[in-house]
Amino acid sequence: MTAPRDEAATAQAPAPTPLLLALTERVARVGSWRLDLASGEISWSEGLYHLFGLDPQRMSAPPGRWIFEHVEPEDVERLKAEIKGAIRERRPFSCRTRSRGKNGHMTLCEIHGDLEFDNSGNPVALVAVCRDATESVDKHAIMERMQEWYRCLADQASDIIILYNSEGEVLFASDALQRLLGLAPADIGGGRFVQYVHPDDLHEANRLIINPAPGETLTATYRIRHNDGHYLWLESTSRGIYADDRLLNIIGVSRDITARKRQETETAKARDEAVAANIAKSTFLANMSHELRTPLNAIIGFAEIMRRQMFGPLGSEQYADYAHLIHESGQLLLELISDVLDMAKIEAGKLELNFERLPLSLVIEDCLRLIEDRARQNGVSLKTSLSDAVPAVEADRRALKQILLNLLSNAVKFTMRGGCVTVRTCLSDKGLLLSVEDDGVGIPAGDLPRLGNPFEQARTDATLSAGGAGLGLALVRALAERHGGRLRIESEEGLGTTVKVWLPLTQYDRDEKEAAA
Repeated sequence: MTAPRDEAATAQAPAPTPLLLALTERVARVGSWRLDLASGEISWSEGLYHLFGLDPQRMSAPPGRWIFEHVEPEDVERLKAEIKGAIRERRPFSCRTRSRGKNGHMTLCEIHGDLEFDNSGNPVALVAVCRDATESVDKHAIMERMQEWYRCLADQASDIIILYNSEGEVLFASDALQRLLGLAPADIGGGRFVQYVHPDDLHEANRLIINPAPGETLTATYRIRHNDGHYLWLESTSRGIYADDRLLNIIGVSRDITARKRQETETAKARDEAVAANIAKSTFLANMSHELRTPLNAIIGFAEIMRRQMFGPLGSEQYADYAHLIHESGQLLLELISDVLDMAKIEAGKLELNFERLPLSLVIEDCLRLIEDRARQNGVSLKTSLSDAVPAVEADRRALKQILLNLLSNAVKFTMRGGCVTVRTCLSDKGLLLSVEDDGVGIPAGDLPRLGNPFEQARTDATLSAGGAGLGLALVRALAERHGGRLRIESEEGLGTTVKVWLPLTQYDRDEKEAAA
């Protein structure tokens, strides 16, 4: 059995002490006052003294004009009117006033009051509670000000900013929606914006219909119809706002990228036209190979007959000199035309390579014999440093010779009298390395990046660089790449140049495996 309860003990809770009430008012920043309507006497709670920045120990009673002396002058008449109206109409009253403490700090007070009646229903006093509302009002004002700033930023932004609820209905849309698309928020809520999307872009735009997962950003680029009928390109993103894994809102931002899309289209069109024109040029030159070389070979051949006077004297020594100049000019022109046509064939994809096993040392010897006369005339010596470890290489004979002759020709041309040109071969971890070194004039560092491009020449010496079309290194690079290799140029002005060509090992490794099998 339970013990009987003491009804008297539980009927009433202990009354709060004056000290507890004073502490509570002080912590809560509230205070109260009571105006006796018969005597005009007023009493303040201790909290009200602290609210006005006064010391209750130094004041025996509130001053005669009490609260009016602590209220800003602009608020006095309004407070008096509220109090008189409450007494006259026997109703509660509320108002907000400002008061300035001794330290000059402005306090915003919310005052709520009501009448106190006797047993006969007659008003005997006016009782009011004052609360320090400065902090809450300031926070509210700051929030309103920030909201105004955010709205101003959103409305002035060039992007469309939209806030949706979890059901996809529009809660807020910036003015850019009307400016860019001529649409209202009601036109696009709940996924209704897809009715304005270009039919070809519906699949892309539908990616924005689903709710983004936490931390996920959905993106889509599509065309959307303006209210007047024309289309714009939009780039849109959407991101969810979550609280405890629950979707609260969705923020969508859309940017007009019509100008960018137009520029991309024009750039792509210009690029395609340039590529097509380049292919047409290369195809034309490749097809003109026979038509250009055939008459030039005839000119060179007949000039050679005349130069050697094979059918008798020409009658004047000057004619022999002219024939010699015609022969040399024809040879130079044939070399230039051959380089141009070979480059055109490579660019047009019409250069066919016939791979065969070639002893690299023999190919190098053949090229040195072809270039030694020119080297002797320039006073340049030719040397080789060939590794015995280099086996036969699988390559196109004509292309490999063209690589070597171009490199040797350049080296001899840019090496001063008394200089030396060296051909080296070795095996490296990158494949077969073929290099041509000279101790000539070298190449300025600023010219190195563009060498190897068609029609580019180093400008070290105007006289030397004028003797060619600038296709030698470009052909070497292109032919090396057709073999699966690559080219590298190392040079220092005044000290010489080294051109290295790597050819892949797989071409002769495959042959060795087949021979072993």
